[in-house]
Amino acid sequence: PAAGVLVLLLSFVLWMNFGSLAAALFYAWPASRDGILGAIRDYITVHIPFILMFAGLLFGSNAILKTRLRELAGGNKGFRWRLSLETGAIYLALSAALTLLHIRYISPNAAPAYEKLLFLLPVLLLTPMQAVSEEIFFRALPARIIYGSALPLSPLRALPYSAVCGLLFLLPHLWNPEMHAGNAIIPMIYYFMWGFLAAMLSIATGGFEAAAAMHAANNLYIALLVNYPESAMPTEALFIDSTGTSDAATLA
Repeated sequence: PAAGVLVLLLSFVLWMNFGSLAAALFYAWPASRDGILGAIRDYITVHIPFILMFAGLLFGSNAILKTRLRELAGGNKGFRWRLSLETGAIYLALSAALTLLHIRYISPNAAPAYEKLLFLLPVLLLTPMQAVSEEIFFRALPARIIYGSALPLSPLRALPYSAVCGLLFLLPHLWNPEMHAGNAIIPMIYYFMWGFLAAMLSIATGGFEAAAAMHAANNLYIALLVNYPESAMPTEALFIDSTGTSDAATLA
C-alpha cells in the first residue's frame, strides 16, 4: 500500500503541477493560434498534463511497484486484450446507437476534410493514453492500494470504493468547459456515475481492462466521430451534436 500511495502522489504532482506548468509554457510558445494548427495546438496543450501523468505511472509502476503498467491495469492473470477489444467494440456500437436516437440534432461538420485528417494523428496518439492513464490513476491504483492483488469478488462489497472513485473522478472535471456551459448538475452526475460505474465494472470483471477500453472508446468516439459544443476535447470530428452539454449522449 505505501508503494502504491507513493506512485499515486508522484503521478499527481507530475500531472497537476509540472503538467500544468509544461502546458502553459507550450501554449505560450510563439506560434499562430489561428486556424487548424491553432486548434491542434490547443488539443495538445490539454493533453500535456496527461503525458506527464502517464510518465509518472509508467516510472512508478516499474521502479517502485516492480510491475509493468499493463499488469497493473490487468486482472490477476495479466492484461486481457480480448476483453479490452470486445468491450471497446461494444461501447462504440452502443454510442452509435444512442447517437441515432437523437439523429435530428446531429449534423455533419463543415470543416474541410484535410483538417479532420490533421487531427487524426494527435487524437490516436494522445486520447487513448489520456483515458488509460485516468483509469489507472483513479481506479486501478486505489484498488491495488486498498485490496492488493485480490480484488473483491462482488461489486456490491466494493460499493464504498466505487463511490470514492466516482467522487475522485468528478473533482478534477469540475473545471471542464461543459460545467460552465449551462446546467452543471447534469455533467456532474455524468462524471460521478462514470467513475462509479467504471469502478463497479472493474470489480465485476476482476481487472481494469474493460473500463480502460470503454473510456478510450468513449473519448475516441467524441474526438473523431461526434463532438459537441463546449467539449473538453475540441476537435474537428466528422459530426457535431448540437444538443450541447444538456443531454449529450457521452462526455469525455
